[in-house]
Amino acid sequence: MDKALYEILDNINEGIIILNENLRVLFWNNHMEHLTNISEEKIINNHIYDVIPSLNKGYFKQAIDSVINNGSKMFFSAAMHKNLIDSNRNLNLKISKINMNNLNYILMEFIDVTNQFLRIEQLKKYIDELYFLNKELKEKEKTINKLAYYDSLTGIANRNLFYNIAEKFFINAKRNNGLLGLMFIDVDKFKSINDTYGHKSGDEALIHVSKILKRSIRRGDVVARFGGDEFVILLSFIKSYDDSKLIASRIITPKNKTLNCREGKISVSLSIGLSLFPYDGQNIDELVRKADKAMYVAKNKGGDNYFSFL
Repeated sequence: MDKALYEILDNINEGIIILNENLRVLFWNNHMEHLTNISEEKIINNHIYDVIPSLNKGYFKQAIDSVINNGSKMFFSAAMHKNLIDSNRNLNLKISKINMNNLNYILMEFIDVTNQFLRIEQLKKYIDELYFLNKELKEKEKTINKLAYYDSLTGIANRNLFYNIAEKFFINAKRNNGLLGLMFIDVDKFKSINDTYGHKSGDEALIHVSKILKRSIRRGDVVARFGGDEFVILLSFIKSYDDSKLIASRIITPKNKTLNCREGKISVSLSIGLSLFPYDGQNIDELVRKADKAMYVAKNKGGDNYFSFL
């Protein structure tokens, strides 16, 4: 082959090997020497399979045979093979057949893509970091959302979430000329429970009440802690005032009154006030106020009962 061409190939930043039709090395450029630490003098006229034994295996050998016999051009990504030559670099390999002066040669190009691989690995690392950061942010968002809309002690909805849901229930009831029930619930003698048994037992009593309320309501109803020892319940899709009374009776049933805690058995009773849209108010605040007043009537009658002005 032309010496001028060899000089050009010797100075490019790719590993270049030129083989004759018998797969013997005719040219081994400077970059190949740099990649392998093997000089051209030791390589010239050696069979390529002796120089790079891994090429005499599997699909590499099939590819070389295809290039020789069919003139195909073959490409092997560094991502698909490791250590094709003894180098710590990531190398793509291109194999093609060239014809010069009516003679056929095999051109092998080893293209160093290590920097691209490093960039890809860095990108993967950044993507992983972004993924975990996004996951962490979502978890924090969930935590913040929970703090904003759920009571930290009982795990039920808080006042904020209650009003959000109540507005939707109210709009739906108004649009469909339906009824919307509301219960205002207060723990009887809660201060006495705290003073007698301690604040931890008081917290246990509130958790106990929240569980009673949750298991007493229907699917679609909402129970929330309104503040302190006060709870509210939204009753959606009720057919009459009797539905509210039925649920109130279920809440104050005797089996719900005893709480076993570390300090012993605590008697827990509730006073419940009932209100009903559209009869007791034309917005949520009016329904809450009416149910609150009704609750105090029940409490003044001795508690452990429910009351409605209807």
